[in-house]
Amino acid sequence: MKKVLIFLFTGLLFPVYSQPDIQIKDPWIRAVPPTMNMTAGYMVILNRGNEDDYLIAVKSNISKMADLHATVEENNVVKMKHIKKLKIPAGSKVELKPGGYHIMFMKLKEKLLPGKKFKITVIFEKSGKKVVEAEVKMSD
Repeated sequence: MKKVLIFLFTGLLFPVYSQPDIQIKDPWIRAVPPTMNMTAGYMVILNRGNEDDYLIAVKSNISKMADLHATVEENNVVKMKHIKKLKIPAGSKVELKPGGYHIMFMKLKEKLLPGKKFKITVIFEKSGKKVVEAEVKMSD
């Protein structure tokens, strides 16, 4: 009985978490000329937990559509490829950055002037929705 109490007490002091701990850093959206109807968004996604998670969707009021993309090179041609979900490994980070993973905002609803800020909802398989505020910039 004494061992069980010690185990329970230790578990209360030092709980064992088996879940992701997602944090978003430095979100931003690329400014584009008013004639463009699409742009890209970037951020750093940290998973400080001990379980993998997946970025599965993105929503925003700045565009009619928002998708996850990866920049890939095939036969010496750079293309964007839609991805259904992006793994965020436990204890690691994934950078959405120019030339790599990014969010494509298509059919923009308004002009994206540098300095303006917009809310983006990023949706994770296990961690659910997280709303971040991203500033429009010329580049980072």
